[in-house]
Amino acid sequence: MGNPADDKRKISIIIAEKQRIILHSLISLIGSMGDFEIIGTAGGGSELLHLLESIKPDVVLLDVEKPGLTMIQVTRVIDEKMPWVKVVSLSKHNHPFFIKEMLKHGAKGFLSKNCTVEELHEGIKRVYNGKTYFCSLCSKVILRDYAPDAEAGLIDYRSITAREIEIIGYLSEGHSTKEISDKLFVSNKTVERHKANLFKKMKLRNTAQMVKVAIENGLLIH
Repeated sequence: MGNPADDKRKISIIIAEKQRIILHSLISLIGSMGDFEIIGTAGGGSELLHLLESIKPDVVLLDVEKPGLTMIQVTRVIDEKMPWVKVVSLSKHNHPFFIKEMLKHGAKGFLSKNCTVEELHEGIKRVYNGKTYFCSLCSKVILRDYAPDAEAGLIDYRSITAREIEIIGYLSEGHSTKEISDKLFVSNKTVERHKANLFKKMKLRNTAQMVKVAIENGLLIH
């Protein structure tokens, strides 16, 4: 049996959120739930890791992006250096590749920014109690990823390779084919072949569309 005093202790949380208006909304919402105590906030990955050197929360509610460290990079560092801290992802990125990478590096909770208040509350508590939690939307994404076949007419993002995602990242930063080939130590023809494969897989015609769709689907995460 657990200690009754432990049952009454509030779960301590640090919120890492890049958008101030969302951060303040989360502070107000989570603070009103009664089970949680917010002991710190951060606007980026480096700021969060610095904060964790002096504050030890039970749970980190995490949403950070470039510029700076990505969510996967931050989660990896927390898992390596502070494994007692439980990470809950609260993100617009719900691509299977993103979720799998976060799981690999120690994240235990996955909440979409379209999740319900009830899912937010339950997700934090379940992760704190040592379980893994997926909100309904993230669960559907994972289940769909393991389905035998992609739905007819939709893009099968499972077929996009890590190297192709890397190339999309360089394209999003404005690098030319020559610059990408130099960075990856491959020929121009190899880069162009990857781009052609991406256009085919994503059913698109130009780089601007490719980058836009990649961002919307959470592919640009490294």
